[in-house]
Amino acid sequence: MKKIVHLMSVIIILAMLVGCQIGSKAPISADEFTTKAETAGYIVQDGVDQFPEGAVDEYLLAIKGTDEIDYQIEFAVVPTVEQAKSAYQENYDKIESKKGLFSTHISVSIGNFSSYKLTTDEKYYVISRIENTFIYVDASAEYKDEIDDFLESIGY
Repeated sequence: MKKIVHLMSVIIILAMLVGCQIGSKAPISADEFTTKAETAGYIVQDGVDQFPEGAVDEYLLAIKGTDEIDYQIEFAVVPTVEQAKSAYQENYDKIESKKGLFSTHISVSIGNFSSYKLTTDEKYYVISRIENTFIYVDASAEYKDEIDDFLESIGY
C-alpha cells in the first residue's frame, strides 16, 4: 500500500512540474523570429505597413520558395494580449469552418498559450498565440511537416 501511495505522489508531483512548464511559454520577439526564420531558409519581409497605425507593433512574413511562394508564416506582435486573443478567436472561427469529412485538428489552450492546427486533404492551417504574439499559416498540406518543424523550433 505504501508503494502505491508513494507512486501516486511521484506521479502527481511530476504532473504538476510538467504542468508548470507547459502552462506558460515565453513569446519570441520580432528580431528573434527574423533570425530563426532566416537561419531556417525563409525570406523575411516586414509587413507592418499593411495595417492601420497602432494596430500591430510588428508584422513579419517568413516566406518559403524561390521562384514562387510555396507558403508563408505570418508573425505579429500586437499591443495587448486581448488583441492577440481576439485575433486568435477570429481566425479560429474562420479556419474551423473549413473542416471537412477528412480533416484532422489539434487544439491546445494552456496558460498564456493557444494553438489550433487543421489539416484537410489539401490545406494546412495554423494559428498560435503566446501572450501578445500571434502566428498564422494557410498553406498546402504538403508543407505540414516542414512548417511544424519550424514552429516547434521557435516554441509555437
